[in-house]
Amino acid sequence: MRLYFPLLLSIFLGGCSNLDYFLTTGTVKLTERNRLLGELLPERACYDILFYDINIEIDVDKKYIKGYVDFTALAVENFEKLQVDLAKSMQLNNVEYNGKILSTNRKEDAVYINFPKITAGSEFTFRVYYEGSPQVAKNPPWDGGFVWEKDEAGRDYVSVACEGDGCGLWWPLKDHISDEPDKGARMSFTVPKELMCVSNGRLIDASDNDNGTRTYIWQVVNPINNYNISVQLGNYVSLVDTVHRSNGKIETMNHYVLDYHKEVASTVFPQARKVIRFFEKNFGDYQFWEDGFKLVEVSYLGMEHQSAVTYGNVWSNWGGDHRSWTRDYYGIIDGLLFHETAHEWWGNSVTAKDPAHVWIHEGMAVYSEAMFIEQELGYNVMIDFMRKKRRFQNISPIVGPENENYWAFGDSYNKGAWAMHTLRHVVNNDNLWWDTIKTFATENAKSNVNTKDFISHVENKTKMPLSYFFDQYFFDKRVPTLQYFQVGNQFHYRWADTVSDFAMPINIEINGQEKRIIPKIEKQTLTISEHSVVHVKDWQFLLNKKRVQM
Repeated sequence: MRLYFPLLLSIFLGGCSNLDYFLTTGTVKLTERNRLLGELLPERACYDILFYDINIEIDVDKKYIKGYVDFTALAVENFEKLQVDLAKSMQLNNVEYNGKILSTNRKEDAVYINFPKITAGSEFTFRVYYEGSPQVAKNPPWDGGFVWEKDEAGRDYVSVACEGDGCGLWWPLKDHISDEPDKGARMSFTVPKELMCVSNGRLIDASDNDNGTRTYIWQVVNPINNYNISVQLGNYVSLVDTVHRSNGKIETMNHYVLDYHKEVASTVFPQARKVIRFFEKNFGDYQFWEDGFKLVEVSYLGMEHQSAVTYGNVWSNWGGDHRSWTRDYYGIIDGLLFHETAHEWWGNSVTAKDPAHVWIHEGMAVYSEAMFIEQELGYNVMIDFMRKKRRFQNISPIVGPENENYWAFGDSYNKGAWAMHTLRHVVNNDNLWWDTIKTFATENAKSNVNTKDFISHVENKTKMPLSYFFDQYFFDKRVPTLQYFQVGNQFHYRWADTVSDFAMPINIEINGQEKRIIPKIEKQTLTISEHSVVHVKDWQFLLNKKRVQM
């Protein structure tokens, strides 16, 4: 997801007390709802989701949904009670297992279901019936829920986005980022006949009903993040394209756009070919070709819905009056299209084990943008791009608290990208660096990882001890400060605002000649020619500079 509004704004909207708490602690208060969603308590850890069969009727006029979800799961432990998640505003009708109605009780968004004894290692299926008016997204995609809109021709135009807020806003599930359905999902949506329904994966069937509705069945055969499962309704037409991959294979992409935008989309969406080839070259194969790849037009900005990436930009690489951030990409690519497609690698294939580590999705996506700009326009233009991204809050660390449903968006985007940019120059070997990043993506494809996994991988590949680096940039909110002072033939320097063992090497220029130094917390002195011109290469490293007499 592309984040543009400061995190503080969303917290402030939640109340001044939350704002004060965040400014004091760098985190938000743990609510009971988020505890139940964020922690893998025994009632959730006892089973592993294998497959979802989602069946929903969407009444657009009433903004109401009704249906059921079949859960197929594997018992990991013996249990007699498990937890599923469904927004407390939605009505739970009943739960069926082996032809019998099971008893339930609810706490916040958690639904506890009482089973006869299920033994570890057994596969079981149960069905949850529900209905209700799903939450309306006030400011999608940053606020989750359904988006009930009209297109420019006054026709119904519906979509949904729920990252962070939880998928239980509109369907029951085990709503934890670490448990994806191993065998994928089938999504059946019954909608008004005049609307086309687009979801993830491939369209399996579409059939008319006697009541003026049509049922569309879509399916993914790969594991999929819960928040990536989506539905879009509108007067869509298909825009077919192909991508020639570096391995010689030709894949078909079946995009969906509103009928009156097909002409302009045919000039913008072909950029997906170049984006996919870039990512396959640098981070390994796209993992979901069995489910296809498509872009889907929506009324909000866009989201990384796996195999159905949504797009709500302005059909111009240079942006428009309300999408001016797109200008950061020098006209070479649609920035929204690139960023959301990046998540097919960073977020959908390589997925955080806990949303506390969401920088793996967002920081790597932004850093991928910098890599693309460097590939297309060169290193110096990439530096210009990164300088524009040097906007941080520094209120909390990049990595947040685990087990709290805490989506650590905050500085995960720009600061996460700058941490990667800095690490590249610490490694100081581009061939090794690019191989390190690529192998992390390929070795962890369709897997869940956390920051410690990334640290272990980087240290193993580079043979460099880097705990000081990650402690500083990912688990501390401060940006390190290089204090320096030049007098006569001496250049004094040291680190400040750092963790205790911080000793990051940096590059400086002395009279135009690059020199690598390793500042420490203690003052160090370098002998130079009098009146030398010294520059700290702060375009390579995330640091502050301060001239301090020592």
